[in-house]
Amino acid sequence: MDAPQKSISKTNNQEIEYASNKPMITQEGARGFMWEVSHNGTRVYLVGSVHVTDGNFYPLHSKYEKAFAEADYLGVEVDVTKAPDKEQQKIMKDMMKYKDGTTLKEHVSKETYAKVEDFLIKNGLKSNAYDTLKPWWVDGDISRMALEAGDNTEKGVDLYFLQKAHERKVSVIELETHASQMGVLASLSKELQEKSLTATLDKYNSGFINDEVDELLDTWKKGDDQALLKMHDIVTDSEFHKAMHTDRNIAMVDKIEGYLNSNKEEVYFIVVGALHYPGEHGIVKLLQDKGYTVVRK
Repeated sequence: MDAPQKSISKTNNQEIEYASNKPMITQEGARGFMWEVSHNGTRVYLVGSVHVTDGNFYPLHSKYEKAFAEADYLGVEVDVTKAPDKEQQKIMKDMMKYKDGTTLKEHVSKETYAKVEDFLIKNGLKSNAYDTLKPWWVDGDISRMALEAGDNTEKGVDLYFLQKAHERKVSVIELETHASQMGVLASLSKELQEKSLTATLDKYNSGFINDEVDELLDTWKKGDDQALLKMHDIVTDSEFHKAMHTDRNIAMVDKIEGYLNSNKEEVYFIVVGALHYPGEHGIVKLLQDKGYTVVRK
């Protein structure tokens, strides 16, 4: 494969130098993904987050800092700086574990279980360490371990602004809860949970999990709407797409619309995963369908 040529791209009065398929910020941060919507004096900034970043991600473009400086509220999926309360912890524990005396081995194929055992042994853990846990939880834990072993270990956009909000005493509102997010995964069919688990194991073994994150980070830095939409559309399983995107997006838009109709003339700075914004059932389109004008920043 030929080495990529170096080129200069100008976006929103910023210069980004691309070399070796990795964008290097030469001025004041990448474009990223931010929209603005207003109604009756209330303004909402919609920011697309990536939950982990690399060492070349910050500082953010000044437009984010300027918008956040106006904010009366920071909205996030969940406040990851706070632990779930005892009630949520109990709900989460009940969702992640088998309570009928069965084990993971009895709920997945021999081939899938062998891959799980192999993963655990390679990581210095007991081969039965996941036996009491359901596939959706095992899937997430393997993804977490893969990310922690990779290069993308810097704080994500949501945590970045959460820390700033706590420093500046900006009120934080949650659009979801830890338990509700886990509930989405726990509600997936047994077949889809195993399918996702085996896909994650295969990606882990090939190193592709971190490749996907690298692609998302590059897309964010470039502010490439079409590339973001393409990444969103990769998910073709209707059950997964409905649970992870469509239903959650509708619920989040309902809350955002509530902020827009608060008649308080306040500013909301909403930070949720970037992949929740594009597409026919994305947050941007859902707001537009409700009659709001959503402006790309």
